[in-house]
Amino acid sequence: MHGGLFSKRLFVWGSLFVLCVSSRLLTTIYYIEDIDSLRFALSMVEYDVGKLQPHFPAYPIFCFLAKLCFTITGRFAIAFSLIGGVSTFFTIFFALKIAKIQPNSLLGKFSIITVFMNPLLWLMSNRYMPDVMGVACLLASFYFITTYKETDQQKIFCQTTIGFLLAGILLGIRLSYIPFLLPALLLCIFSSYRIKYIIAGTVGILVWLIPLLWFTGWDVLISAAQKQTLGHFSDFGGTVSTNYDFLRRVTKLFESLIADGFGLYWIGRHTITTVSMLCLITIVAATVWKTQIKRLSHKSSNSSSIFLNPIFLGSIVYLFWIFLAQNIIYKSRHVLPIIPILSLGIAFCCYRFTQSREEITIGSKGSSMFKVFAWSIVILFFFCYSYVSLHTVFQHRQPTAIAQVHRYVHSKQNHTGNKLTIVSVPLIKYYLASQDVSANYITIEDQKDLEKIDGLRTGFVVIGSPLPGKDARTKKTFYHNPYVNRMWSELSVYEY
Repeated sequence: MHGGLFSKRLFVWGSLFVLCVSSRLLTTIYYIEDIDSLRFALSMVEYDVGKLQPHFPAYPIFCFLAKLCFTITGRFAIAFSLIGGVSTFFTIFFALKIAKIQPNSLLGKFSIITVFMNPLLWLMSNRYMPDVMGVACLLASFYFITTYKETDQQKIFCQTTIGFLLAGILLGIRLSYIPFLLPALLLCIFSSYRIKYIIAGTVGILVWLIPLLWFTGWDVLISAAQKQTLGHFSDFGGTVSTNYDFLRRVTKLFESLIADGFGLYWIGRHTITTVSMLCLITIVAATVWKTQIKRLSHKSSNSSSIFLNPIFLGSIVYLFWIFLAQNIIYKSRHVLPIIPILSLGIAFCCYRFTQSREEITIGSKGSSMFKVFAWSIVILFFFCYSYVSLHTVFQHRQPTAIAQVHRYVHSKQNHTGNKLTIVSVPLIKYYLASQDVSANYITIEDQKDLEKIDGLRTGFVVIGSPLPGKDARTKKTFYHNPYVNRMWSELSVYEY
């Protein structure tokens, strides 16, 4: 009996692994969609932290695995999707392990669908970035630190040691995810094994730090770290110190979770997102009501234990961290570690909603009707949720606005045969110049820089905003869905 159950679980996990990898490979993108993706793509050709390929903290574990896959497959786009597919599988695997959910149960199936079809998770698994791999490593570390299947203290020690080792490795994949783990790590630090746990975490760091120092050099690494850290918190990082509009930051955080994170309704979105939003509100409201009725009938409450749960504490700490110290206004991907946790919550609500017949006291016919209603709402939610996700993912395969600008400018240069003069901000110059657009670049960062183009009369191109006091001969605007990528979702090219 146990062997049969094990075989079923193994079949489910094996099938899911194949599905995760194949689906991500099928939706691979073959263009550079933004500046961050460009840095990681360039790192496949030449890994150089000093040249910001990629930028600090260098992501050595991710870049090493991506380079390995690139060497085998010969296509860096395939390499990134392959890592994204495997990481998606382990994200689902450890999310269910943490919640102690069996994959072949109804709740397990709801959980798998919710995480697998999540639009933000799918988009990021195809993007040339380490975020999904970071989430998988984060959940694996959390699982080993906080979830014990054994009562043997020695086995518990071994599991927690693996968790600390993975936490150290996580720093070489996605440094900014560590705040999520802090409550769980600190709870273990106060145990009698704290020195051994600290050693395990240190070993995890040294696994990637020693090769990075050997490859990059101490001076270059320290210089890159100082420059990136200072710039992130005081210039280009989008932190609260540089974008201090409190209301806008709160709004964008909620939009990242609701609209970007789960494809639900936001102002200006398609009607189908309204349907999925209403279905989810119905499901969650009914589940909360049922839970409260049950709690009152038993005259008990365990709400205090929820607030002491490491995963709840980790989520709160991480949300405060990204609110204050990450660019949540223009980059919704920072909410990614919260997505699997909320996905499990949605799956649990769907499960409880479909199992609510015991609360119905109006007879068997009424109970049967309610069950049909509950299942109809849940099926409708998953249909709309999956449709929005797939629609967004397939839109992702079309070039972003900046990628379209690159193609347009590159073709224009080839058509005319003349070297263009391009006026743009430094990031756009970096994006174009790194992809073989040879031009005379004039960079504009503030109003004073406009003096650089006073002598220009005609024959130049401006990317971004029109020049004050000059009439453009032509204007061409490029778009992409901002829920695919918020960066530069609308970009215009002005020819003078």
